[in-house]
Amino acid sequence: MLYQSLIQPQDLNALLNGQSRSVKLLDASCVLPSSPINPRAEFDKAHIKGAQFFDIDDIADHTTDLPHMLPSADDFENSVSALGISNADTIVIYGQDGIIMGPARAWWMFRAFGHDNVCILDGGLPAWKDEGYSTTYISSAAETGTFKATQNQALITNMNGIKRQIGRALIMDARPPARFAGTEPEPRAGLKMGNIPTSVNIPASSLVNESKSLKSKEELKSIFAAYSIDKNTQLIATCGSGVTACVIAFALFNIGINNVSIYDGSWAQWGQP
Repeated sequence: MLYQSLIQPQDLNALLNGQSRSVKLLDASCVLPSSPINPRAEFDKAHIKGAQFFDIDDIADHTTDLPHMLPSADDFENSVSALGISNADTIVIYGQDGIIMGPARAWWMFRAFGHDNVCILDGGLPAWKDEGYSTTYISSAAETGTFKATQNQALITNMNGIKRQIGRALIMDARPPARFAGTEPEPRAGLKMGNIPTSVNIPASSLVNESKSLKSKEELKSIFAAYSIDKNTQLIATCGSGVTACVIAFALFNIGINNVSIYDGSWAQWGQP
């Protein structure tokens, strides 16, 4: 079954109980550099049965100092295949703390490499637990899959691309307001403060509920209505390092707008002195 974006805990439970081998679960949690939390260690303590850990810092371009940049298509193929994933699989991604930190990034990565049969568990692991579903600490060995990546360049923007689009595209910054305004320092040391010229601030936190689940379609449409987006609007999302920018892309996808490009380097690149 193809889930276009969100899947609710009850639907995921039904899928897993149906013994569908084509469903692959990934915990894609990540944290800010200043956080004391180790998502991999937390995964080892408790995860949904059958899940694998998707590490955006490991499945990344290691030839650059920029954090968790997209890897090459070959490296993505090898990493994802090692997680037991093939192109025929339905991929369900979740986070240990809702959808913001990691899951939306992993969702975008799969789409950027041509795999659209991917969705996010709404509310993440907390929502799963709230419904009374169990977790385990036992790791599942993954059989090697066969995944072929085809990069969708329309979903990716680099520094040169965003420079060309300043004043033309709607550049949406998902960072918290204080960081966007330059009144609060970045969590990564050494970066300038401020924002990309002509960009607007749409904090990722404004797109989710207190439970860290995605806001309703009506609420999302209301948020984005202020920007008069139509089918001809060039859309670019950015943030601190390309993680929460994907929450903007995910929110817009859920209201029928699927052409958002992510500035992969984001402020980690733009804000360098």
